[in-house]
Amino acid sequence: MNNHRKAISGAKEKQPVKIRLKKLANGNLSIYLDIYQNKRRVYEFLNMYIIPEVNEAAKAINRKNMELAEAIKAQKIIQINTTNHGLSNQKERSKILLREYIRSFAETKNKSTRQNLNSLVYHLERFRGIDIQMGKLDKYYIMDFIDYLEDAEIEHTERNKGRKLSRNSQAMYFKCLKMALDEAVADDIITSNPISAIKKKYRPSGEKSPKREFLTEEELKRFADTDFSNDLLKRAFMIGCLTGLRHCDIKQMKWGNVGVIKNGVECISIVQEKTNDPVDIPMNDNIKKWLPEKGKAKKNDLVFAGLITLGRSNEILPKWAEKAGINKHLTFHISRHTFAVLAIAKGVNLYTVSKLLGHQSISVTQIYTEVLDSAKEEAMKKIGELNV
Repeated sequence: MNNHRKAISGAKEKQPVKIRLKKLANGNLSIYLDIYQNKRRVYEFLNMYIIPEVNEAAKAINRKNMELAEAIKAQKIIQINTTNHGLSNQKERSKILLREYIRSFAETKNKSTRQNLNSLVYHLERFRGIDIQMGKLDKYYIMDFIDYLEDAEIEHTERNKGRKLSRNSQAMYFKCLKMALDEAVADDIITSNPISAIKKKYRPSGEKSPKREFLTEEELKRFADTDFSNDLLKRAFMIGCLTGLRHCDIKQMKWGNVGVIKNGVECISIVQEKTNDPVDIPMNDNIKKWLPEKGKAKKNDLVFAGLITLGRSNEILPKWAEKAGINKHLTFHISRHTFAVLAIAKGVNLYTVSKLLGHQSISVTQIYTEVLDSAKEEAMKKIGELNV
């Protein structure tokens, strides 16, 4: 039982709720909450006890009771944060930060779910460095996060470092996010879950990964020749196909990043937002053709000023595909796939493609050679069906 006392005494200070133990005459310890709120201290006894650990069964009972006490404590902290300290109405509660809320929510769950939720927080931090207020969440933020998961690499475990998240992992993180946001609705922090506005076909699932889409050289030419109402988005997508740059890097690209001389060659020279790694992409006539007109823009001006968000882009791009007569679900991320597959098909070595894409492991880039092999097999099947 001393171990339980030590664990409690080692808890972080300045928490509004702490778990305490009171020794009883029968030798048991009564578990209670020490709550400090509005300059007042109150005690809440939980009718749960730590009993003498005379055998393994007793130890298991104590562990279960302490886990339950921790969950009750975490829920009490959420209640205090959402109903006091200036958060007495829904508008104020909506200012709670997403990752902060998920961390608190995680403490109310069992060990396995808690680990998954904390891993979700890790990926949300990598997705966007700055946390977002709950009230500012919308479906476009969620769709951007879905796109991040598709391309995310594992970094927090040495064994799998550099590998992409599996479809099951993507689905698990999405499920955890939905669960946390459903709870936020129940806690009256947000009025509705923004995930409900996203069609099921766009949500990650644990099913077998669908064929990784990309545009063939002929399809890319058809897209280039097809007029599209959003010219800036069209140019950005084409630049993605020709450089492999992500939407976030294209959106933040400045004119000072364009035409930088590296070893005597004109390059697009940027630091990638996702990996924080520099990349120099040699420019060719095609790339120059699809860049917007510079006009009187200065070095610090955005090249694609006014480019819409990734989520909004992914909603609009399918209309362009339909107009071009191409039966593929077009997302901005397909531009990156297209660059990789076409570069490898043109004979660019895997290491170079990996560096241009900013992959931390060449094994991630290997996926695109498998995609190309699959496309070749499909082509040969069709040729085999010819009646000649």
